[in-house]
Amino acid sequence: MATLDIISAGAMQAVVTTLAPVFEKASGATVAATFGAVGQQKARVLAGEPADVILLTPEMLDDLAATGWAVPGSPRTLGKVGMGVVVPKGHPPVDVSTPDALRATMLAATLVVYPDPQIASAGRNFDNALTSLGIRDALADRIRHFPNGNVSMTWLGEQRIPGSIGVTQVSEIKPIPTIHLLAEIPGELQVVTAYGVARAAKSAQPALGQAFFDLLLSARGRAVIVDAGFTPVD
Repeated sequence: MATLDIISAGAMQAVVTTLAPVFEKASGATVAATFGAVGQQKARVLAGEPADVILLTPEMLDDLAATGWAVPGSPRTLGKVGMGVVVPKGHPPVDVSTPDALRATMLAATLVVYPDPQIASAGRNFDNALTSLGIRDALADRIRHFPNGNVSMTWLGEQRIPGSIGVTQVSEIKPIPTIHLLAEIPGELQVVTAYGVARAAKSAQPALGQAFFDLLLSARGRAVIVDAGFTPVD
């Protein structure tokens, strides 16, 4: 049985895992996907790990196309997603409706969990938001980073630490049942990140890669992308 290899940003995990069974049934192939922070996943591609389809930010996909790792002209932007604030399921809600409210809530938190800003878009963007609010240093000993949003939010939901708060891309929040999305990051602190897809230039299964690429761009793929929390790009 043929295998379709996918290297994907964690923000697109819900999209890929929803479409994978559909693709497997239609193609008879097996989908093998890895997910993680965008920097980590781009490094996998550059290290030569098997890939037929790559889902990262448009800038990274364009760079991979320019350097021979993605098929030139194949990168397509699929959607955009912002950051959301969560608490463990069942914990009381907190106010994050304005930048001032977010600042006060973060200062009152016992623990602030978000992806590693060195490798993850959401982590970098929220780190910058905390700096803009003037509270990054004050929170330093209460911040906990993980390699990507899925791992961060899964840990937060499992630990259920009183007063804990998490932040990552909305698409990484929605699939996790043990956390509750309060709201998106307010106002000018919000950063919306685009994600896209490209066919891998060194694909071992180019026909399968093209088929999954086409599924992502189809009406069915678009519906899954929207359901995962993205605003699609027309």
